[in-house]
Amino acid sequence: MRAFNEELEEIIIQALGHEVRRTILKIIASSESGALYTDLMTELGLPTGKLNYHLGKLEGIVEKNKERRYILTPLGKQAMNILNSISQNIRSDYEKYVKTAQFAQKNTLHPILKSLIYIGIAFMSLILFVWSFITYIVVTEGAPFIVYILLPILIALGIGVLGWLVYALKKTPQFLKRFEKRWLG
Repeated sequence: MRAFNEELEEIIIQALGHEVRRTILKIIASSESGALYTDLMTELGLPTGKLNYHLGKLEGIVEKNKERRYILTPLGKQAMNILNSISQNIRSDYEKYVKTAQFAQKNTLHPILKSLIYIGIAFMSLILFVWSFITYIVVTEGAPFIVYILLPILIALGIGVLGWLVYALKKTPQFLKRFEKRWLG
């Protein structure tokens, strides 16, 4: 029985886990006779492929009746009850918790910070290209001994910084999240 309950929870959470699917459920629930495919497409403004994708994800939650209208199944009604209970029990002191939860669940960087990292990647790539070109000239033309020591160190540092920037873009380290929370809101 426990496995069934966990499966049921997972199905309902997945159905409610996307804004488009929540909207589809709300549209269908708002009409006693259900909603036609064209009604959903018009109201959502989605292309056919995306609407079909989301309707496919909602199988078992919604179904077509004999009039070819989408209606809620008993499981869909349960999902709507959960969605409605969330909307009805909102208190003003929830705002700070919602912001904290949004920040914790967000897995991407703020667009400004992301742009700065992209600029850093482009800049480091350019610097590495210039240092590599200088290395080529030093090797072919000769240079003081200190240059032979400094250039490999600079190139290694540049590769390290470039690698770190790519890592920061992909993984969003914790300190970047804290920076983002403090300075970018």
